[in-house]
Amino acid sequence: MKPGRSLFINVRGLRYHLRTWGREGAPKLFLIHGWMDTSASFQFLVDAMQGDWHVIAPDWRGYGETQWSGSDTYWYGDFLGDLDQLLRHFQPEGQVNLVAHSFGANVACVYSGLRPDRIARLVNIDAYGAKPGTPADVLHRYQRWMNRIRKPLAAPTYASQGELEARLQRANPRVPADRIAFIAGQWSTPAEGGGVKLRHDPAHTLNDGMDISNRLEEAMAAWLAITAPTLILLARQGGAILRAKDLTPGATGPDRFACFQNRREVWFEDTGHMMHLERPNELAPIIEDFILNGLTQPA
Repeated sequence: MKPGRSLFINVRGLRYHLRTWGREGAPKLFLIHGWMDTSASFQFLVDAMQGDWHVIAPDWRGYGETQWSGSDTYWYGDFLGDLDQLLRHFQPEGQVNLVAHSFGANVACVYSGLRPDRIARLVNIDAYGAKPGTPADVLHRYQRWMNRIRKPLAAPTYASQGELEARLQRANPRVPADRIAFIAGQWSTPAEGGGVKLRHDPAHTLNDGMDISNRLEEAMAAWLAITAPTLILLARQGGAILRAKDLTPGATGPDRFACFQNRREVWFEDTGHMMHLERPNELAPIIEDFILNGLTQPA
């Protein structure tokens, strides 16, 4: 494995943890992880990269080694604000290259429409945006959220790391066992009384706050404002397919991706949502070529 380094900075009042790889002074490449993940899961993608990069990957608030927010709910706008401050810290001026997965890609894509002048290249790994919803749906989510925050929260625990590995392997059958073991170690910490518990803030399991504050119509409007070339990497057994039941007329996958006006889509067969863990050796050259050369073939 390529050696990484940890560093901590203050971001909007929270102690943020970041992993970095490569040579400082090399072109910067920002990697943004998804929901219930950490920056560590990019290790294998970084290992597969051949270029001279300074890779910077944060743990989102409430994940990994980054400080928890101290609230019982996480709201979408806070992640946009965090990303803006993170990028300004490491690259105050000019354009940045963003590679992001799942929820992280949803944030990165909206951010790229809000700050189009800041983005040189954008890579969306298997993300398709927010759930659709009517005002009645939003009200229902508020009711569900109010019911959920009545109860104390606790991080999920497992009798052993082996049990956690087995759970992750069932959910991600295409990921090799050695990578599963690595991720299980990064995602967990010893629990009081034995076993292990997940490192993330248990408030992240209450996803209603994210659903309420992340609206599809607003996301699509942001996508339309993106000017940077965008590479969309999609898995046949991934999020855009498995969550297709959420799609509505006028907001199907093709409708959504058409909002990215300067894009290329690449589909990966026999691949699940955790593409960067399953297929890092195939993703890396495609991403690096795109960062260096942009869209080399028509959308």
